[in-house]
Amino acid sequence: MNARAHYRTICSPITLLTVAAALAACGGPRPSPEDSGSPPTDAATPVGDATPLDGSAPQDAAAQDTGVSVDSGVVQDTGVAQDSGATGDAASSDGGSCAIPPVTITHAGATSTPTIVRFLDQARYPNSVCNDGTPAAFFVRRGSGDASRRWVIYLEGGGSCLTPDGCAARPQELSSTAGIMRTDGQTVTQNLFGVLSSDAAVNPDFYDANVVLLNYCSSDLWSGDVGATPGAPAGDIRRFHFRGKRIVRSVIAELVRSHGLNDAREVFFMGSSAGGAGTLANIDETRTTLATVPRFIGMIDGAYGVEYPAYDPATGRESAAGPAPTGPSITQRFAAWNPVGDASCIARFGAMNIECNIASRLLATDEISTPLFVVDSQMDSNQLGDFGVNNPGNANMQAFAQRYAAAKRAVFPTLRPQYGLFSLFSTTHVLMNKRDAWSSRVGATTLPAAIGQWYRDPCARTVRVIDTP
Repeated sequence: MNARAHYRTICSPITLLTVAAALAACGGPRPSPEDSGSPPTDAATPVGDATPLDGSAPQDAAAQDTGVSVDSGVVQDTGVAQDSGATGDAASSDGGSCAIPPVTITHAGATSTPTIVRFLDQARYPNSVCNDGTPAAFFVRRGSGDASRRWVIYLEGGGSCLTPDGCAARPQELSSTAGIMRTDGQTVTQNLFGVLSSDAAVNPDFYDANVVLLNYCSSDLWSGDVGATPGAPAGDIRRFHFRGKRIVRSVIAELVRSHGLNDAREVFFMGSSAGGAGTLANIDETRTTLATVPRFIGMIDGAYGVEYPAYDPATGRESAAGPAPTGPSITQRFAAWNPVGDASCIARFGAMNIECNIASRLLATDEISTPLFVVDSQMDSNQLGDFGVNNPGNANMQAFAQRYAAAKRAVFPTLRPQYGLFSLFSTTHVLMNKRDAWSSRVGATTLPAAIGQWYRDPCARTVRVIDTP
């Protein structure tokens, strides 16, 4: 991955999932004008760049990493005890309906293939644009040999913005494709890490698969559906496009149209940080779009947080006001992006309901039917930053972080059976696409091994790897 994309997935913050809860259990990856935001009427290819959308999605907050981190001071990434096969099925309502067939991963005939950049044709996908109206882009490395019909589709992370000033302050690479080489189909240099790596020694299960990286430039957790208003002044949020939902739809449509995605045997749909939130907002719809694909599963990383009170600097403990409110930020999301989340959750609870906007709640229901693997750091530095924990040398903040980790562990049993889990007792934000974090382990189980075990048979319901202090 180039330096631009590397920044996006490692340093960009995501304000996820902070609102009521488990305190009692623990004590605490760039040019035409756009429409004015009304439902578009222009034609498009299957999956509909111009099809009206509906509802809601989880949230990110700041435009850039503001230094909120406790990676060097709370608890080290020491692989400790492994939860040996706990399934945590109590809150599931799937009734044993998981029907993803097991698979054997083989690699005969694999060859090295280049990565190319593709831009969405604006004549075909007029609404699938970045914040500044430049066409959305994606990167493709074709698979080979036995893996030629296996696909890894990855949504980049990169934070979000909710205000005119916040959006204007975002780096160009997070809001535009103007800085990307503009020759469609051009070979590019990208050093992809972790689950996206083409190195068999690093990524033994997926190194030879088709890899698609969706370039993140919509600042809306891959969920927005509103166009800029022509002539909107500098201080108006409506000067920006928020088209993340349409970008996902259009890239999938283009992959079907020109890359043979409809012939896939396996699709692994995933994202980190803001891309993890985008995965939750788009995975079931994408699975429905690719209904002819026999095997479609997903993974989120750095996108699972729980409701918890904010840090009170006066007491050095949890705020007496209770769990940090998300209502205002959910309201801001809808005012800025017109976000569209999981359709069945919206139909059941309503677009702005907390159940559809907090991962721990959403994944405890039966609304997302696609099996998921959850990659998590129990003391995710970005999530802790949202609570006001931003000083790794502060003993009270360290203790708060450990109580937050305990609250997370208390919520893990609510995950439905077909969800796998690898949870590290760590502050590292995002694990599956980082050179070093990809090799994280809990006891004898590495992150790649846990993902691979679950991928081969997600309905076996046995992969719950949980680190403890």
